[in-house]
Amino acid sequence: MSTDENVPSVRDLYEAYGSLIGHRYRVHDEHPPSAPSRFANISLLEACATRFQGSSAQFDMSSNQHGLDLVILSLALSGQTLCYRQRNTECVAPAGAAILHTTDTPLHARANGGGEVMAVAVPRAKLGALLADPDDLTLRVVPAESAALALFAGYARNFLALGGVPDQRLAGLIGDQLCDLAALALGVNRRGRDRAHDGQALTDARYNRALAYIARHLADPALGDREVARHLGLSPSSVRQLFARKQTTLARSIRTARVERAAGMLADPGQSHCKIVTVAFECGFHSLSAFYEAFHERYDAQPRDFRAASLARNPD
Repeated sequence: MSTDENVPSVRDLYEAYGSLIGHRYRVHDEHPPSAPSRFANISLLEACATRFQGSSAQFDMSSNQHGLDLVILSLALSGQTLCYRQRNTECVAPAGAAILHTTDTPLHARANGGGEVMAVAVPRAKLGALLADPDDLTLRVVPAESAALALFAGYARNFLALGGVPDQRLAGLIGDQLCDLAALALGVNRRGRDRAHDGQALTDARYNRALAYIARHLADPALGDREVARHLGLSPSSVRQLFARKQTTLARSIRTARVERAAGMLADPGQSHCKIVTVAFECGFHSLSAFYEAFHERYDAQPRDFRAASLARNPD
């Protein structure tokens, strides 16, 4: 469930969201109508993720009306500061940090700033089984400096980017991996540590973060293992091992991403004025010969012919 348009009011957004996840909301105020209010949500049996923009600055959330016993990590994004109160305890999370809270007790929430909030819910029983202190699932702050929290947030963003509910097998895997990463952020027991390190959660989260970094820096001809390693906080050899576990290499992944970006530019009628050499260099290729070779290998066509065929199919 998502909206890319402004909703009539923040109250309408919260009513729709509350009916979806089983909570009643009481909104105390709204941002002015000029501020966009958008959200995206994807809900599975064992995980739920939601991203808000322009939400209410202050609201009350009831306990879960569906009887679900969940734990939620609410992450403050893009300048937000979250102030949550539950069971007479209050926590404040600056931008980049998260607040852990539960769905079995009413929550009072206040947000300062007009940024975004992402909330991810997982079953208490499933998460608690992985924690060093399962009784510590009460309101508290998870600091922004937590590397595991950054991995958890990146994985949750990719989860939301699916744009639809995956098949049952994949849905179960996503739920497991969100729990694994949440446990790492909160403090795992031995079982949780073994699951996270022996399973795919860390590998997938780091791999997805690496791909996102690559996509943002394709125009840099020097993009390589050192830059990606620095972003992930790993050694270059660890980055190479990470991609090897995915049966590929970093260099191949960068090359594929650059070629696919170039193909998108060539097929875009709005960029038909761009010379092929401009497309190549904007996608990070250091020479035309390298670009032509990589493009032909990927699409079995020359860039000029690919553009002509694409524009003929989609002239507008």
